[in-house]
Amino acid sequence: MASKAFELKRKFREHGISPKKWMGQNLLVDTRYLSRIVEAAAVEPGDRVVEVGAGFGDLTEALVRKGATVYALEIDAGFFRVLEEKFGDSHHVELVRADALKYDFRELAARIGRLRVVANLPYNISSRLMFRFYEHREIFASLSILLQKEVAQRLTADPGTKDYGILSVLLGVSARVRILFDIPARAFYPVPAVTSTLVRISFPLDPPVTISDPELLTRLVKASFARRRKTLRNNLRDRLVTGVPSDIIIDSANDAAIDLGRRGETLSPEEFVRLAEAIHARQGRNAR
Repeated sequence: MASKAFELKRKFREHGISPKKWMGQNLLVDTRYLSRIVEAAAVEPGDRVVEVGAGFGDLTEALVRKGATVYALEIDAGFFRVLEEKFGDSHHVELVRADALKYDFRELAARIGRLRVVANLPYNISSRLMFRFYEHREIFASLSILLQKEVAQRLTADPGTKDYGILSVLLGVSARVRILFDIPARAFYPVPAVTSTLVRISFPLDPPVTISDPELLTRLVKASFARRRKTLRNNLRDRLVTGVPSDIIIDSANDAAIDLGRRGETLSPEEFVRLAEAIHARQGRNAR
């Protein structure tokens, strides 16, 4: 592993680039974990895989060796030059110079079908990317992704805990989330200050919970966690935030048997859905 880190330092010097801390560029250098990631993602020959933040292409190579075709996104100009030198003639790698937070994943899904992501996500955009994946969940089949351990823990946190939050709720009703294994900081270069965790998230075509208005649920959950120490009554009173008049919120909470004196962090995903469904039903009745 030390020799691999030395090799990476040499590559950085040769190409006149350096890892950018502000972009969260921490490259996985321990090849044992690269193999474990590919195995955990259940990649088979002929699979089409999206990689976000390809870096020097080590994970890309591991995926190609498994027989996959890789659509490798990289925003950094220096890394992209290296990737072009490495995979420019490959029929199994399509290089995409793009910001994953702005990239049109729908266009790619229209070409190749529902997307499977296998990636070591850049730390600085991992949470924002998770929201983007959720918002476009119908085009993603699965995500096998490396996250900071503290971010991974939020995805499966229980109500009432400090890690429980917006993604805990939204993924809890739309996805199946599995925490697979940790990877120590020493397996990366530069060495980060955190442990990483491989997470597998599947978005089934038939989600675990049926939701009449997913956008309403998202607005409701985000508003409920806007100020964690405040009650639902305080957080949901602003129509500009929720899109719902306060009287409908109050009546719907009564319908759903939800006490608005509770904090959002105490509601289970199913309770949030129950409240959202009650609001949806009342709005529908009022519209008639």
